[in-house]
Order: sequence, then structure tokens, then C-alpha cells
Amino acid sequence: MLAKTFKRAVTGLVLGMAVGNLIAALAGHPNIVSPMLLAKAGGLSEALLWQTLLSGVIGGVAWAGMSLYELERWPLLATCAAHFTLILAAFLPIGSFLGWLETPGEMLLMAAIMAVAHFIVFLIMCAVYRRQVRELNEMQKEYLRNQKMLGGIV
Repeated sequence: MLAKTFKRAVTGLVLGMAVGNLIAALAGHPNIVSPMLLAKAGGLSEALLWQTLLSGVIGGVAWAGMSLYELERWPLLATCAAHFTLILAAFLPIGSFLGWLETPGEMLLMAAIMAVAHFIVFLIMCAVYRRQVRELNEMQKEYLRNQKMLGGIV
């Protein structure tokens, strides 16, 4: 599982770098970085480097955190909560440093949006698991009916 988590982290790092800069470009800042980051970094190339690397860290954390969903001993709610906390713990300080979240209100709004998104994922996963359990129960009933018809011992 550790190797799989590492591969996910690397994939997330690369995707995070690309998506972070794409979102920043779509945000409409003239220099593709926030004015706050530009002032902190001292120059555009340094600011772009910080933004690219730290966007990658967020992506790496988010993707590596998906491995939590494979821990069968954890309840789904605990897994979703841990993944949410992990992403939030990475995103808020990085987003603040990069100038994406400049005020506590923006941080709170982003945390709320992320919480709603994770809750929706939780509900979808519950529905998927419920359907899988229903299908397994039907398969078991069919198996037992076949065994009974063949006179087999159940």
C-alpha cells in the first residue's frame, strides 16, 4: 500500500502543479500569481516557482490521501473526515501563503466548500456501497436457491 500511496502522491504532485497554475491563470491575475505572492517572492519567476511547487504539494497530499479509502478497518465516515482534514491542513496554509486566501472569511468559505464537497462524496460512496451490498445479498440468495434445488448441503 505504501508504494501505491507514493505513486498517487507523485501523480497528484504533477497534476497539482498543472491544475494550480491553470486555476491561477483563469483567476485573471495579470502575472498568473497573486499580487501578494509576487510581493513576497520578489519576482515573477520566483513566485511562479513557489506557486507551482506548492500547488503540487496540495495535489500530492490530496491524491496520496485517497489511500485512506482502502483502509477497510476504518468506517467510511472516519475515512472521509480524515481525508478532508488532511487536505484542509495542507490547503489552508498553502493557499494563504500563495495569496489565494487572503482573509479569514475566505479561508472559512473555502473550508465550507470543501466540507460540502466531501459530504457529497460521502453520500455517493454510501449509495455505491449500499448497491454493492444489495447485489452481493442477491448473489448469495441465488446461490442458496441453486444449492437447495440441487439438494446440496448449505
